[in-house]
Amino acid sequence: MLNHKTTSLELVLQSILAAGLIVFSSCSHYGCDPAYVGPSKRSAEMLKYYSYPRQDVGAKVEKIKENRTYVIERVEFPSAINGPAAENIKIDYYAQKREGKFATVLILPIAGGIDFSVRGFANHFASNGFNCALVHSRKVHLEDAQTAEQVEDYFRQTVLDNKKALDYLVGREEVDANRLGCFGLSLGAIKASMLSAVDERLKCTVLGLAGGSIADVALLSREKKIRNYIKSLVDEGISPEAIHTELSAKVVTDPVKLAEYVDARNVLMYIAAFDRVVPRQCGDKLWEAIGKPEVIYLFSGHYSSFLYLPYAEMKSLSFFKKKFKMG
Repeated sequence: MLNHKTTSLELVLQSILAAGLIVFSSCSHYGCDPAYVGPSKRSAEMLKYYSYPRQDVGAKVEKIKENRTYVIERVEFPSAINGPAAENIKIDYYAQKREGKFATVLILPIAGGIDFSVRGFANHFASNGFNCALVHSRKVHLEDAQTAEQVEDYFRQTVLDNKKALDYLVGREEVDANRLGCFGLSLGAIKASMLSAVDERLKCTVLGLAGGSIADVALLSREKKIRNYIKSLVDEGISPEAIHTELSAKVVTDPVKLAEYVDARNVLMYIAAFDRVVPRQCGDKLWEAIGKPEVIYLFSGHYSSFLYLPYAEMKSLSFFKKKFKMG
């Protein structure tokens, strides 16, 4: 009986190992284009557009969890300005308990908000000596926008909110202001690419399943909420071509338009080969616009890419450690 149980356990472990090997071996990994010469200089006009009156953050901080190596705090403070809705910025902040200054990663979640995937990355990074700031999404959602101007207001607001999150972080005693990184997934990765373009304090960025332009993603995505949103506009008599033209003309805060200001040498991208939410061609377009940074192609769709989470956690951690010279 014991031998039978042992054999069954071994078979299960072998099956898990085999599945893991299949997943991890089905990636294609390419380094940054050696011909890349560097990002464009940020224009004064662009920096002015993403500026706001600087003031004391005035954060409310509450401890919500603690373990042996780090503590998690809920941090809340007012936005620099409020566009689509008057709402405070909320952060789950993972702070190292040891004394000293530590590399810190700003984490931007998926469209649905904070879920197991981004919490998994935050736990993994924090367990390996990083501070992490997991930013909550605003209650106003992108699909609530009725005009291209409102889409622009939404994305500009997220850039300003995340810049103020960085303001808060650099004021923390345990944060090394010279070692700030950003990690984003899906819509969070789109936001991370734009933040990296306009804020020089970020030294490196990981973009998981990002893409552009906003107009292309809107018209090509098979995500149900996006499809329904576009269909409602078409039902009102607005053609897909007109929607694309309007978004292209009026959405300035766009990952492809801002890509030239991102340093490709300090970016790692994940692109899902069969993505239908942020289509592969949109991921490739952003990759090319940034300057062909280091990229890992996953043999998956958008949602099935969760199978790669352990691999992505490992590779992302390694990327941040390399960029921050953490041995």
